[in-house]
Amino acid sequence: MTESELYQWLAQYGIQTPAYKVVGMEEEICVDFFPAVLKIQSPKIVHKSDVGGVRLHLGSNEELTKAREEMKKEIQEVHKIPLDHHDCFIITQMVNGEELYIGSVEDPAFGSVILFGKGGIYLELYKDICYIDSQAKEAEIIRAFETTKISKLFAGYRGSKHPMSEVVNLVQNIQRLICENPDIKELDINPLKLTPKGLVAVDARIKRESTPISKPHTSKRPDFLTNHRVAIIGASTDKTKAGYVVAKNSLGFKGELFFVNQKGGELFGKPLLKSIDAISGDIDTAVLAIPAKYVIPTIHDLIKRKLKNLIVITAGFKESGHGDEEEEIGKLALANNFNVLGPNCLGYFNDTTNLNLTFGTGNLKSGSLAFISQSGAVLAALMDSANALGIGFSHIFSTGNAIDLESSDLIAMLQKAPEAKSISIYLEGISKGKELLTHIRNSQKPIFLFKSGKSAEAAKAAFSHTGNLSGNYEMFAGLMKSLDVRVVDNIEALILKPIFHNHRQIAIITNAGGPGTVLTDAIITKGKQLYTLKPHEIQALNAILPEHWSHNNPIDIIGDALADRYQAALDVVDTFEGIDFIYMLITPQDMTEPLQSVQILAQNTYKHKVIPILIGGEMVEEAKKFCRENKILYFASITEATSFL
Repeated sequence: MTESELYQWLAQYGIQTPAYKVVGMEEEICVDFFPAVLKIQSPKIVHKSDVGGVRLHLGSNEELTKAREEMKKEIQEVHKIPLDHHDCFIITQMVNGEELYIGSVEDPAFGSVILFGKGGIYLELYKDICYIDSQAKEAEIIRAFETTKISKLFAGYRGSKHPMSEVVNLVQNIQRLICENPDIKELDINPLKLTPKGLVAVDARIKRESTPISKPHTSKRPDFLTNHRVAIIGASTDKTKAGYVVAKNSLGFKGELFFVNQKGGELFGKPLLKSIDAISGDIDTAVLAIPAKYVIPTIHDLIKRKLKNLIVITAGFKESGHGDEEEEIGKLALANNFNVLGPNCLGYFNDTTNLNLTFGTGNLKSGSLAFISQSGAVLAALMDSANALGIGFSHIFSTGNAIDLESSDLIAMLQKAPEAKSISIYLEGISKGKELLTHIRNSQKPIFLFKSGKSAEAAKAAFSHTGNLSGNYEMFAGLMKSLDVRVVDNIEALILKPIFHNHRQIAIITNAGGPGTVLTDAIITKGKQLYTLKPHEIQALNAILPEHWSHNNPIDIIGDALADRYQAALDVVDTFEGIDFIYMLITPQDMTEPLQSVQILAQNTYKHKVIPILIGGEMVEEAKKFCRENKILYFASITEATSFL
């Protein structure tokens, strides 16, 4: 598509272009817009500037005519490119204004994604761009664009009068263009000039490539969260086997539970049935903890029992070079309309029916957090940490190799689970990216996400700026932020941030001013705030603290503070309205009583959450041990204590 054809095409989608005219090799030049740009338009030439095919700042028709003759001579005589009657020139009006950029790329995971931000020759250097899904709503577009520095021009920076609606309208026009032209694999508009009349596309390129569009499976899935009759195939009396741990963890299930092992016998007072045939009636949910070679034959037997949900804990599939067998599981699920979690996964937990089908810890507490993890090892560690910190779950899903159920499917299912108030996701790879974006967009629950593999680079297209800027973690993170997903930078935040994400006003009680200042900086950097003490609250603290306490927040109760002073301060601060939680910062000094100070939290009930920060080594070890044993959330450093904010 020539530049003139491209201008016509963009105009059909409401995208402004400069005034222009196409002239032949010898045609008389007569235009009325100046200053003007003259460019060669030839299928023989890809990069016009490389062959002298661009002239700028031309102020008259005479200058345009002279420039055309000079251009023809340089292209043919210097660069040896013959020109004929099939070639022509395009004259465009020079457009002045800030250079922006907009483009789109076909991402392997997320499909069509729009890139928008600062443009010009230093586009890749500054990378002041955002990523917008081709199906993004207006709020997403604005959230995404506000992550760029250039967005300030649309928020009144230095008197700029450009409204955000200009950006929204342009992006929506690009979305329509992409939707109506699915063969476009890359679009590159650079520069896009910000002018008094709005955004004008000065130069553009497209890359087309017809490829079949795969459609997601749309049949209605069974509800994975409904489990009445559960069979554990491979339940084992061997304590070293996953089948033993899963069976032990499942004992509290409120529905019907069956253990199956071909050896027979008894386990936890229940019979070990030698086959599925020994179970009368249907089986809606089954767990497989058997050797990989028996998995597919067992699935065929379960299909006859109207199987709805399958959890394949067994490893030895794609990760071991047996991808064909794994694909067969997926095909069986599709053909027979049952869900599969796994294979190679840690299992599933549903608090509403006390159903723990994992081989992680059996000490899971009730809570409102639903957790989805691609990694079994990460999940097991966080389950154990949550237990130690007294954090509970409503649901847990280990997706493993994710031959069927992925995070996107589970997010959609969890919308119908009122007990799940928030969702945390540990993600490694994505195959159904568009569905993931859609289900997050439709989610009514806050989502917290950690993505591993940030430094892994995807293959980059060489065609345009867009290709060089896409296919990386920044795209993933940008899309998530546009959807208001809370992207966290450490895995522990997946279980902590859901508790504190709405907490902004923080009080600090400390026995050392320096660490209190460091903690303050860390809190402010995370976008939270220190609670401002009111005059009557300062008076209340004056009554119980030494004369030289800090008289502000952080509340420095002086280095000689014993446990009784910490308790007195906590008792007063806990009465203040508007505080979300309290950090109790303890640094070891000769007279400090770390153990006695944290024991206060087990001996008293406070309406505000109190979190000890125990800085130091041997002097605070007993205090840390006490916190662990009594399920008191504590941190051993300021960095840890603020990592989830």
